[in-house]
Amino acid sequence: MKKRALAAVALISALTVSGGVIASAAAYDSSVDPIVTLSYLTNQFKNEILSEVDKRIEAITGSLEAYRIERESNPQPAVTEPDPVVPTAASSAFEVVELGYGDIVYASSACEIMLRAGTAVCIAPDAGQGLADITGGYEIYNGDYLTKNHMCLIPRADGRGIIAQSQSVFIMVRGDYYIVEG
Repeated sequence: MKKRALAAVALISALTVSGGVIASAAAYDSSVDPIVTLSYLTNQFKNEILSEVDKRIEAITGSLEAYRIERESNPQPAVTEPDPVVPTAASSAFEVVELGYGDIVYASSACEIMLRAGTAVCIAPDAGQGLADITGGYEIYNGDYLTKNHMCLIPRADGRGIIAQSQSVFIMVRGDYYIVEG
């Protein structure tokens, strides 16, 4: 009899567990499952994305249509040709200048100078100021020689310039300047 009672308890337990499994399987809702399935992508997600894209396209189309209507109702005046460019004293291109011995180049305003051939010396009225050697990153003071192929800047027209120290000196200049022949 004990065996029958034990078998009955085991049978009841097995039925209870299997009934719980069947009940939970019937109540399973895949919409709350964190795993993305192909059916979710094709049935729900795709439609949500397409709906959002359609809304944005409609909004852009509406604003473009409103802009077109506004432009048609308020025409802009015709565009006229700009006046021809009038050259200024200062050029944006470099100019090659040949100097003779003793010729002095002064800046009329900010001016860039590059020594290409010959020798030249910096002249500056103030001992604490000179030409900025942009290539080398240092200051060239009164009496210092310029280095060939280094871009130098004369920041303003305050008496700073260069003086040729050889018979033939070639420089490239960009900006306003004047030459005093030596």
